[in-house]
Amino acid sequence: MSSNKYTLDRFEGDYAIFLKRPDEVEQLLIHRFDMDVELEQGDIVEITHTGEGYRFYVLHEEKQQAENRIKALMEKLKKK
Repeated sequence: MSSNKYTLDRFEGDYAIFLKRPDEVEQLLIHRFDMDVELEQGDIVEITHTGEGYRFYVLHEEKQQAENRIKALMEKLKKK
């Protein structure tokens, strides 16, 4: 079983599009039917492929840290 961290980028139809962290270039598409948790855009999760499906672990603290970095950058840009 391998696990990686991803950011939920968006939903397209019946699929969730995840971007592999930290570069967020590689995509992982997972059918909503295969998701055992409710997620929203921007959530950071650790996804483990079990061979029979996926296990999701939401990384709340990492999401909060990312949101704080974005807010700080936005404030910095506003001051220019």
